[in-house]
Amino acid sequence: MTDTSPGTNHSPLRVYIVCDQATTAPIWGYMIREKGLVAILETAVERAMQRSLEDIPDLIVIDVNAGHQQRMELCRRYRALTASPILLFLPVSNENEILEAYQAGVDECVVKPVSPAIFLAKILAWAKRSWAQPMSPIRTGPLKLDPAHRSAVAAKGGEVRLTNLEFRLLHLLMSRPGHVFKAEEIIQTVWGMEKADLALLKNVVYRLRKKLEEETGEAALIQTRPGGYSFLA
Repeated sequence: MTDTSPGTNHSPLRVYIVCDQATTAPIWGYMIREKGLVAILETAVERAMQRSLEDIPDLIVIDVNAGHQQRMELCRRYRALTASPILLFLPVSNENEILEAYQAGVDECVVKPVSPAIFLAKILAWAKRSWAQPMSPIRTGPLKLDPAHRSAVAAKGGEVRLTNLEFRLLHLLMSRPGHVFKAEEIIQTVWGMEKADLALLKNVVYRLRKKLEEETGEAALIQTRPGGYSFLA
């Protein structure tokens, strides 16, 4: 088997697959595992909609025969939870649906049918991209970020595990203490989205402050500024 991660310091890349087709789902899972990756299968769209994704995967694959609006709802929900790439397989080529999918935060749309070879090639290509920009540990003021465990550690004690988005947001703010990052800049950097969704940003900031307050007592470190946010210098 081939390990696509670029070094032994990384655990195997985790691919979360939502596929409601009984014959296709196990094939996708088998092919991914054969390449040394971890495949997490979900075959029920209803359960997929309820999944919290607290243990964030590195790549999300959606291949469901549900209606278009249900697919879009699933994509928007996952994009609100994680910045991990989302690969969406569509049953037909419809330009309006494809455009809506990209606006919902999907990273790539693939129109079926698609051969197993092409499917695997796309998975491996996105797997490489997911490791392309590793983050370094950072310490600013009383807080230290640990990318290896995706956690924040306070100098006076207390550690909290963060989601993918929470970690990326906090890492960005801590990289330049006192600097006011505009909301649009944060969304483009953290989510990789050109179109700003302020509701998503506010929700992540709220969750992050709540976690920091409960576990480290450091919620006040994230300051709301006109048009954006900053990390207390």
